[in-house]
Amino acid sequence: MEDGFGILGSFIPLLILGGIVFLVAKLMSNRTRTTDESAGVAIRRLFQYSIMLAMLVLASFGIAGLIDAAASAGSSITVDATGTALSIAFVVVALPVFVGLAMYTSHRLRTDPREQHSVGWAIYLTIVLFGSLVAVMTLTGAFLAELLDGRRADRALGIYAVVWAIVWAGHWWVAQRKGDPQRLQAQLLLGSAAGLIATFAGITAGTMAVLSQIYDRLFDMSIVDPGIEPLAGSFIVLVIGVPVWWWYWFRHGRYLERGPLWLAYVLLLGVLGGAIAVIVGTGVMIFGVLEWFLGDPGTTSAAVHFDFIPGAIGSIVAGSAIWLYHGTLLGDRDDRKRTEVDRVYDYLLSGAGLVVATSGIATLVTISLKALAGLGLTSFQSGNATATALTLLVVGTPLWWRYWSTIQGYRRTNPDAELGSVTRRIYIFLLFGVAGIVAVVNLIIIVFIIFADILEGDFGSITLDETAVPIALLVTAGAVAGYHFAVLREDRAASHDVAEATLRRAVVVGSHTDPIVDAIKTDIGASVTVIDVATVPITAGNFDEALKILESMDHRAAVVIPREDGSYRIQPIHD
Repeated sequence: MEDGFGILGSFIPLLILGGIVFLVAKLMSNRTRTTDESAGVAIRRLFQYSIMLAMLVLASFGIAGLIDAAASAGSSITVDATGTALSIAFVVVALPVFVGLAMYTSHRLRTDPREQHSVGWAIYLTIVLFGSLVAVMTLTGAFLAELLDGRRADRALGIYAVVWAIVWAGHWWVAQRKGDPQRLQAQLLLGSAAGLIATFAGITAGTMAVLSQIYDRLFDMSIVDPGIEPLAGSFIVLVIGVPVWWWYWFRHGRYLERGPLWLAYVLLLGVLGGAIAVIVGTGVMIFGVLEWFLGDPGTTSAAVHFDFIPGAIGSIVAGSAIWLYHGTLLGDRDDRKRTEVDRVYDYLLSGAGLVVATSGIATLVTISLKALAGLGLTSFQSGNATATALTLLVVGTPLWWRYWSTIQGYRRTNPDAELGSVTRRIYIFLLFGVAGIVAVVNLIIIVFIIFADILEGDFGSITLDETAVPIALLVTAGAVAGYHFAVLREDRAASHDVAEATLRRAVVVGSHTDPIVDAIKTDIGASVTVIDVATVPITAGNFDEALKILESMDHRAAVVIPREDGSYRIQPIHD
């Protein structure tokens, strides 16, 4: 029964991080919205909702504690006098303060429409709704787990779950009537994420439990029958996760505007998360097979060694389902023009495959260098490391090639749109930049180790052994950086050609007598607007002025900037 909760628990840090990212992104997405909040009003709301939130938490704990104490025997109250006294203190102090602030907030919401659309009110509702939802899911799971285990269920878990469920229901009701739908999108997607992760954990654990039972019976693995406990644990997680995901996503989330937050949920958690689960499951299976033949599996029984198969299949099944479902939400590409969302999808999976594949290359290089040093891995360690490297290559290379070849295909067939894509620029610059930094850092480490060994008189085979990992990272990161730098140069050259070939209008920062003005008019046939430098000095501001002029022009436009050597730089302006 611990399998489902173990898988679910591994996602808790990711869920918390995702919640922070969602909140920050939501606030940033609304930064351009006009607001008349003064500094005083903002500070008042900050303190008001912070205190209100703190009092709500304390009052909820106090009420649940008193209910639990009242339901217990009289002797239990005497024994746990400290806990009961603390619950009374919470109720006596925190509950009236919360009620008072809630009444004041209700009055503000009725009399001042700006309060309903304030950031403070949205953050308060988001934190309460998401926090209480996670509390209910966790407490309910623990309560049902004890119940199905045949143990005496802890009544306190059920009481606290009910109290937090009431808190969630009350605030959901308020949010539907007094909340800003735009600002509350984050909590809907956070709830969807919680339900999706629990559903994924339940499917994975359930598939693993069923296949493990079959595997054990086929190979007589278990002396003691584990019974239905593993399956019951996955069932509990599904019972909790599926309704939450249905309520948040299928009833509300999927109908939201397809903005940055919605796409972040679908692409990062649904598509990329599902793909990673498939990659991990596939990698585990391939590694297990290679380890059996190349490395040291540490066992003499094939049945014992390959008992990872049910878990790997569970991860593949659940990950594939989530990946395919969220992929279909983006629509059929054959029925529409390629969009920026399609590009994000392709570049995310291409990047994931590249990272996995280059990790395999780095591992192989490390093994080779340590073998040359003669002081590194033992034979079975080398075999296991080789199995790891081959696994990463077998999993990552096809994934990268599948999506990178698709991307490059669109670059050839529609270079204007693809080269002007912001997603492509971010992808190439990010990989080039990160790989370059990794290469530089490891080069510094290599130089440091070499000179340290020289000065200490230890330079030799041990130096090669010590520098094997940084050299491997330098080689692979350098190769990645070099390749993407070449792609970047090709893109820039192609962008220049595309701009000249399709140019309809241009803004030239120069003078009317500049030769390039006649060249653009006669050779390309484009109309030209000139920012005359005879009256306006050439500064960085000319470029901004030229961009403003282009706002009223066709999308096949460019800014032409003179260089000091007499050549020109053409900055194309795409769709």
